[in-house]
Amino acid sequence: MATFYLLPPRECLERAVSDLFTKLLPGLPLPADAWDALAGQLASATGWAEDVFLVPRDELPDGDPAPALVEGFGADPGDQVVDVSLARPARTWVVTPADVSGVAHAR
Repeated sequence: MATFYLLPPRECLERAVSDLFTKLLPGLPLPADAWDALAGQLASATGWAEDVFLVPRDELPDGDPAPALVEGFGADPGDQVVDVSLARPARTWVVTPADVSGVAHAR
């Protein structure tokens, strides 16, 4: 089963990475795509499983994220979603067959 990390919007991720590295390495410039570079390096350095996906929230339409994860990212019933927020603790839920059938009926 895959795990989808539903992250804050990309702008928030970029700002958080920039804030961290500005404190750690003051005066050194960061690339415009610092979040993407960091996420890629972390994935390869840590050996994350191939079925772990990082999805910034702004890559999904407004509303229920489950159908968008199914349609746009290939989520299947039983896949785990870790919904991450900077304002609250992460919430974990599982994609259900209803999430998938709802997308199929909408097509």
